[in-house]
Amino acid sequence: MKLLIARSNFFSYSETFIDQQIRQLNPHAVLYEGWQPSNIHAGGSIYPFPLNLLIFRGSLRNLFPAFYQKVYTYFLKKYLLKTETACLLANYGPLGMHVFTACQSVNIPFTVHFHGFDASEKKTIARYGEEYRTILPQAKAVIVVSQVMKMDIEGICGPLKNLHVLPYGVDTEKFKPGTKASTESIQLISVGRFTAKKAPIMSIKAFEILLEKFPNAQFTMIGDGELWEEAKKYVEENGLGKSVAFMGQQKPDLILEKLQEADIFIQHSIKTPSGDSEGTPNSILEASACGLPIVSTLHAGIPEAVIQGETGILVQESDFKAMGEALISLANDPTLRIKMGESARNHMLKNYEIKTQAEKLKGLLQ
Repeated sequence: MKLLIARSNFFSYSETFIDQQIRQLNPHAVLYEGWQPSNIHAGGSIYPFPLNLLIFRGSLRNLFPAFYQKVYTYFLKKYLLKTETACLLANYGPLGMHVFTACQSVNIPFTVHFHGFDASEKKTIARYGEEYRTILPQAKAVIVVSQVMKMDIEGICGPLKNLHVLPYGVDTEKFKPGTKASTESIQLISVGRFTAKKAPIMSIKAFEILLEKFPNAQFTMIGDGELWEEAKKYVEENGLGKSVAFMGQQKPDLILEKLQEADIFIQHSIKTPSGDSEGTPNSILEASACGLPIVSTLHAGIPEAVIQGETGILVQESDFKAMGEALISLANDPTLRIKMGESARNHMLKNYEIKTQAEKLKGLLQ
């Protein structure tokens, strides 16, 4: 199967799920660059000169979007035929809508993989909802990562026979429990972009409640994003500088090391006023595989990845006080933390192991 994978970015540290997908599926080529990807990951472009110049095609796309889509379809079709592509996997709903016509014209089956905002954000649905209703029934497969996302898509398109729930996988051979250093302080960790749907300040407020009972507790926050400076300002203004460490964007090996050193993983995901939502946060899967109990919210695919009361504690969105109390309950009970962590890893081994999930995805593509 000569598989082509299309994605919007050459690389994004917040899209490790797509990087894993590429490694597991081993496509013959990867296209990237926005919702009309034309750059070839290995080098080159589907376009000849001067369309291969970003400034040229960017201007054309902005000035004449409908005409540019026709140009894009023409050259994508030529590339698919030239490379003898047998199947195309489009990451994100909007991207799938832009590649559909080229795939249909050369009779190449295509699959659309939804990841989060593309199934729920109001602006995205207003722009692409009608196309979803028309095009998605014609896809070989439509893949979502949670039951909640399945309901979102069905709310737009109605029941789809080709709609499949397939959560992300986690590399349980790499992400596994480590040897924790002996320490008297509770170590919390979060990993993810500082963005509205991850509500980093809500996590910090929950941590403040923990600090009242456990003043030596430490909170390591890995990631960056548009709310990073706001979160740092909150920490500074509330005198939390000695307790909260902002590490910024980090390489996977260091993230693994920090996960293995931690006692509890925390993430306060919410649905934003714009409708933006998580899919199933990959960082929660990785933390669970490392044997950490999870404290998070009843949001999107999280209740499927975290079994309430068994592998972690989930609270209502925006209820940072309840999250703080959940942290205290785990900090007070080392035995419970260990038990939940072991259950979390077993849950990943049984239901989210990356090789198993990749084989399921291959089956849908074939």
